[in-house]
Formats: sequence, C-alpha cells, structure tokens
Amino acid sequence: QLVLESSSTSENNDSNDEFISQETLDDDSLGVESSSVENEDLESENNALENSDVVNISKSENLFDINEKIINKHLASITDIKSRTLNREFINILSNPQLNSQNITNDKIYFIIKKLYEIGEIGKAYRLVKNIDTSSISNKEHLSYFKLIELNYLFSTFKLTEVCELKTLLLDQSIMLPKYLLEKTDIFCLTLENKFAEAKLLNSLLLENESDIDKNFQDLFNYMIIENNTEAFQALSSINSKELVFLYSAMLRINELPLYEDFISIDPLNLTIPVILSESTQINIRIKAANKAFIDEVISIDSLSALYQSVDFNSKDFNKPDQTVSSLNDDELIMAFYYQLANIQIFPDERLKVILDYWKFAKNSGLEYIAYAITKNIIETFTPTIENSKYGMEIAIAHISNKNYVEASKWIDLSESSNTSKEQIDYARFLIALNDTDDLTNIINYLSNNDQKMNSINNQNTLETMQILKNFLNIQEESNLTVSYDNITDNRLMPSYFLINDIKNNMKEQNDLSLFLLGLISMNNKNWQELHPEHLTLVLNSYNNYDQGLLIKPIILEILSAIEIF
Repeated sequence: QLVLESSSTSENNDSNDEFISQETLDDDSLGVESSSVENEDLESENNALENSDVVNISKSENLFDINEKIINKHLASITDIKSRTLNREFINILSNPQLNSQNITNDKIYFIIKKLYEIGEIGKAYRLVKNIDTSSISNKEHLSYFKLIELNYLFSTFKLTEVCELKTLLLDQSIMLPKYLLEKTDIFCLTLENKFAEAKLLNSLLLENESDIDKNFQDLFNYMIIENNTEAFQALSSINSKELVFLYSAMLRINELPLYEDFISIDPLNLTIPVILSESTQINIRIKAANKAFIDEVISIDSLSALYQSVDFNSKDFNKPDQTVSSLNDDELIMAFYYQLANIQIFPDERLKVILDYWKFAKNSGLEYIAYAITKNIIETFTPTIENSKYGMEIAIAHISNKNYVEASKWIDLSESSNTSKEQIDYARFLIALNDTDDLTNIINYLSNNDQKMNSINNQNTLETMQILKNFLNIQEESNLTVSYDNITDNRLMPSYFLINDIKNNMKEQNDLSLFLLGLISMNNKNWQELHPEHLTLVLNSYNNYDQGLLIKPIILEILSAIEIF
C-alpha cells in the first residue's frame, strides 16, 4: 500500500500512478482506470507542455531552433549518459519542447520522441505523442512508431481494456508494428474475452507468417487458453526485444505469474513497479527492483522499508545473525535481514552495533546510500555521548547522506573529542558546507587546503584530471611540483575536429541547447575519468557557459567522486 501511495512524488514517474492503481482492481476490470483520472493526468501534463517556455526560460534557444543535423542525425548517437546530472537535464530538455515553435518539423518531433522512448522515458514519450496532431503525419514509419509507443505505454500501465480498444483502431487503420506486436495483441485481447477459438485461429495464422517463432508468446498464450491450469509455467527464454517486453509483462501479470530480472534490465524505469508488486515474483528480484526504483526516485524510502519488512525471517535466523548472513547468498536479502535485525533490538547499544555492521556490508556492496536512507529513523534516536563518540563520524556521514545537517554537526562536534583525524572532520564539515551555497567557493577552498591529500595521488590519469580541475577553478599551486609521468602517449580518444569546432562556435554564440547536446554527443558512453584532459577542459568550459553555469557545481562534484577524491 505504501508503494501505491508514495510514488507520485517522483519527477520521473509519469506512468507510476497508472501502474499503481491497477494493482488494487479486481480481475474483471482488466486493469482499467477511470477515464477521468487519465484525463486529469493528461490535462496536467498538457499544461506543463504548453508552458514549457517557463521551464526553459533561461535558455537562449528552444529545442526546435537547434540545427537540423543535431536533432535528426546526431541525437541518435547519445545512447549512454554516464553522468546523472547531465542525464536529468537531457530528459528535462527532451520532455519540454516548445510545441508552439515556428521551427517545429515532423522529423524533429519524431527524433525527440524516439529518443525519449529509447532511454526508457515511455511516459514522457507517450504524453508528447498525445500532444501532437498525428493525423497530419504523412510518414507511415513515424506514425507506426508513435502508435507503438501508445500501445506499449498502455501495456506498461496495465490498462488492458484501452490496449484492446487501441488495437482495434490500429487494425482498422492497417498500421504495421514490429515483431507482429499488433497481431499478438489481438490474440491476447481475444483470450481476455474468452474467445479461445478465434484466438487459436489467429495464432495459427501468426505461426504461418512468423519466420522466427516467438516461443515466449506461444508459451504464454498456451498457458492462458488452458482452463484451470495447474501446471507450473516454464520460465520465459531470454527476453531481448523491447517491442514485446511490455506485452510479455502484461500477460504474466494477468495470469499472476512471476516476473523476471530481465524486465528490470530492459526497462528499469517502467517495469520496476510491476515487479515490486508481483507477489509471485521471487522476493530477492522484487527487492532488487525496489532498490533500483528508490535510487531512480520512483518510490519512497517508506515503500522500500515496507518491502524489506515483508521478507520472511524467523526467530532462529535472528538468534544467530552471523550464521544467517553467511547462509544468505543474495545482497538484497542480506540488506533486508540487517534492517529487520536492527528494528528488533531493544537496547540502543545493540541497535547501534547492528547498524554499524549494516553500513559496513552495504558499503562493500555499493548500497550504502540505501542503507543510510532506510536507517534514518533509527539513527535519529541515537544521542551523541562520550561513550559512542568513536562512531561519531560514521553516524555524521549517514546524517549528511540523509540531508540532516543539524544532527550531523552534533556528531562531528562530538568526534573532535575522540581520535578522529582532522582530515575526516574537515571532510565532513566540507560536505555540509557544500549545501550552503550554489557557488564553487567551498570546493575551491577544500581543494586548496588539502594539498597533502592531492599530492598522494599516484595515478597519472587522476593527476591530470585534478590538474584540469585546478586550472578550471583557478586554484594557484603553492609549490611547483615536478610531476613524474610514466606515459608519454594517451589512449583516451578525442572528439573529431569538426565536433570540437562546432562546440566552440556554439559557445561563442551562447546557443545553450545546441551546446548542451553537442557536449553530450562528444562524451557519449564515457565516464568523467575516461575523458582526455583536453576534452575535459572543453566540456567544463561548455557547461560553465550553459544556462549560466547551473550544472557546473554538480558536474565538478561528480568528477571528484569519480576519481575518488570524495
């Protein structure tokens, strides 16, 4: 129930309300929401799209003013954005085009919507489709793609009656969809209406026409047409088609069959909620989906906590916790066990010990952000005392992660009376100070006052990255150190001359959106530490010019984190 109530707070959950409400309906409804609810959602989204100039008011361009080749040719080359900051901005730009622009073209809107769909933003892609006049689109390929998005969005939100209504409309319009999706949807809808004979006939025609038989669909279809089926369903084979994954998920859900981890990896943004809510799915897969959904801000920490609490452990497990942890071979189950173990501790000292063990495990598993968040209410009950001062820094870092800076400061003050190093204390205070202002002063001061830490770096690529940052931030070196470099060549690739020149020209002309997209194109599929130093300099200068430097602080923090300075 917490999952159902909480996910609407996320900025990336356009479709989650629809996901969620369907789970509370009975089977006879076929997962249909009230049309008035959808209309309200769409009306709200329409208003946002119509007023998108407010969203991009500080930018010098709108998306449709951008050079045709950037949208139609190069947008497709942005396939993997490693930076969380840049990825969020990219999604915001694509989701809020000015649809009243004089420069809007069918090709541009097609490539923008296509990119949203490809990066998993099916809800945003669907809403853009609903806000354009598809009747005026003469390109059949583009029209079919838009209808594919509409159909799969309805599948993903489990609006099965609307799926079947749209299917009928598309068949009447002779729309062609890939992988025989429309024909399979027709067969699926007939089974929902218990028209098994007609469904079998259409399926036999499908088998004749489909050169590469879709075993997954056939297995699901055969399971559905057997009345009172008591046989165990055989797991689907490898799921690698995004065009069909939403159909598969709907067929599994309507039959209360387990969902698979493949669904999370293929489309984590839209299929995590169905996995979380599927009681027939293995609990470790549900928790993995929930962890992913929380990090992506799709569900709240209360929802994640509720799922952790639902895992079935017994008193024997809690009486021998070390043995239980050793016996569990799944990180997700161990995370849930530690959380439950911490909650049943009566005495504060015992609870603190469990929490510290929990954080240690989570750090080793790369899940410390989740561990800090889910133990927030517990650690707020701890009182800073001399007795637990030696744990002060660990508790302070957890409070900082939860943005509870007042409590963090209390524990940092306490740590000063313990054996905590000055470097650790300064670092913790720096993390708090970062949130005081949006300028770069605190970062500059921290890097300037920690020369000893910087000088201990022995990796040449990291040293070069640090030097680029110091040059960019205009940090003066107090001493002229002779850098001993081992490599005289660099295998990190640079962008092409023409792309570099294009970036520089748009920087001079202050074309914000062109500059942003060209920067993304230049660093596609690259982490910050993988950029050539000259390339990194170009990117920093580009985003320092973009939108009055709005992104430069989080970008620098990402870089420092990537090279493990933070």
